[in-house]
Amino acid sequence: MAVIENISTLENSSSTLSVSLHKNYLMKDGSYCATVTRNTATFKNILSEIAEDNKGMDPFMLQFAAILMQKKILKMLEQGKAVNVLDLGTMYIAMKCNAKGKSDVAESGNFCIKFTPTSLANDALSTLTVDKVVYADGSPEITELSDLSSGKTDGRLTPRMPARITGARLKIGGQGSGIFFAPCDSDGNPVKDESAWLRVEDTAVFRNKPTELNFFVPAALEKGKYRIVLRTAYLTEKKFRKELVEAVSKTVSITE
Repeated sequence: MAVIENISTLENSSSTLSVSLHKNYLMKDGSYCATVTRNTATFKNILSEIAEDNKGMDPFMLQFAAILMQKKILKMLEQGKAVNVLDLGTMYIAMKCNAKGKSDVAESGNFCIKFTPTSLANDALSTLTVDKVVYADGSPEITELSDLSSGKTDGRLTPRMPARITGARLKIGGQGSGIFFAPCDSDGNPVKDESAWLRVEDTAVFRNKPTELNFFVPAALEKGKYRIVLRTAYLTEKKFRKELVEAVSKTVSITE
């Protein structure tokens, strides 16, 4: 049985859109294949934003209605039907096999779900713009920065409070690696004088994973604008790069 939560306390989904360029090894012309980095708005995110936009609506009734619709859609799929989902597209049943004859089709069918979007869904992409383009050369990628004490993702951090970086290939390792707070110059870029940068102590990093870094914001940081520079040479537990790779965050505001 689905559990109804207080959806009004849930975070809204992030709106950052980035594109990763992967070298196209099938072509010898130096071209790249582009993929959009997935930034998933969850079921809870959607309900949270609807409740926020419609203050008079009971959030529990909203979630209850959504759960009922979810169950009915699943029931239709169990009956072998294709389902139009809110006029955004059609979920339909397909098979995961290349059959040469009847003997190649398993009795269970080995079914899967596919989705065909409608023009209404495709039209929603017409106003999208790309926030950043990343070459998929193994460098870390920062997709979101959050203040764990408040749960906010607006780029404001507080000294001595815990923060989280999420993304890809983030794990810190190797000589010279680390999380650095670099003051911004007049153009909003990290100052070139790295002696002005402040490194997060290793003991202040309490979660060091490829997709997530949790750490305490240095107490010595003064109020102002910074960029977080992440440097790492990590490949595996026993293998490191010869050179450091890095990622730079969006502007971060340090508040008192």
